[in-house]
This record gives sequence, structure tokens and C-alpha cells, in this order.
Amino acid sequence: MTIYENPCVPYEKGSKDVLGLGPPDPAFIARGEQNFSRFAAVLNDSLKGKTWVLGNRLTLADFSIGGLLPTAERLELPVGRFPEICRWYEGLASLPAWRDALAARDAALALWLSKRAAR
Repeated sequence: MTIYENPCVPYEKGSKDVLGLGPPDPAFIARGEQNFSRFAAVLNDSLKGKTWVLGNRLTLADFSIGGLLPTAERLELPVGRFPEICRWYEGLASLPAWRDALAARDAALALWLSKRAAR
């Protein structure tokens, strides 16, 4: 499950506005949301009974997939409908290094948004 396998939601909800390419296309957003739900259901099922994506050890797979969750939530994709993903991500989000990385990302995003608004 990656939002980048079908990039229409990030493009429609973010890039088009930033690039001045017009309003989001609801049909593309709907298709992207359907694809997200389809892929998220597979991940959700595969996480049942596991602490991490590949079992009981934290691996690069957790960070790779976990890095997409904050963006999916910001794009208002239905992450909350997948309890195993939410449970797994809570574990990842509890890691101090992960919290530090998210805080740095949030600070950079806030700075970028403030500069963009000042134009």
C-alpha cells in the first residue's frame, strides 16, 4: 500500500494547488481513495498477529510504510478504518527517533506553509 502507486490523491489534493494547475478533480480523488482502501485492507490483514510488518522484528519495511501514514492522514485518506494499521503505527510512533523525525518534518512543513502564505 503506497499512496505513490496511484499518486492521484497527493497530486489532486496538493500538487495541483501548489503548481497552480486548477482545482482538484473529485473523480481522480475518489479513484485514489478506493485504491488506498484496497491496498490498506491487504496491509491491515497482513498485520494481524504481528508486532511489525514482517513479524516480531522492526525492519526497514516498517519505516518505509510508516513514512507514508502521516501523509495519508493529512490527505484525509481513511486510515482510521483499518485497526491493525492504527495499532501497528502507534507502536512505530512511540519510538523516540520516529517522534523526533515527525517533529522535524512538521516544523519544516509549517515554515514552508508560512512562507507560501506570505507571498
